Amino acid sequence: DAVMSEQRLVLDGDLRGLHVLLIEDDEAVLSAMSDLLLSWGCACETATSLDEALARLQAFTPHLVLADYRLRDHRTGLEAIEAIRSSLGRALPALVITGDTAPQRLREADASGLMLLHKPVPAERLHAVLLSQWRQVQAARDVFASAAG
Repeated sequence: DAVMSEQRLVLDGDLRGLHVLLIEDDEAVLSAMSDLLLSWGCACETATSLDEALARLQAFTPHLVLADYRLRDHRTGLEAIEAIRSSLGRALPALVITGDTAPQRLREADASGLMLLHKPVPAERLHAVLLSQWRQVQAARDVFASAAG
């Protein structure tokens, strides 16, 4: 059954070429998520903090940011996404993942306008959300290319 779901994921859409900046302060979760993204053909850079994520931008330009809500040093994924967007000078697509169920945290995430995914995120759900975001990135790039050409 696990093999069937893996095959179905491959057939449901192609994530090859999607550059993801993954920000997660739990090393085990970071490693597992990175492995999953790589297995789907994504280019993935990882960071465990906001500062590390900003440093990754020196050599990596993501199409999308996937950030845990709670990061080290009392920082949040929302702050990281805002800082990355500011550094790149554009509204980069971003998703927030959280295991936090505190009403205040959920309100903050909801107020950000970003999509919020709750841990544990089923692989099929993550793949579908990433595919939707990737198609939007590709469509925007195609519109820009045709307008420039």
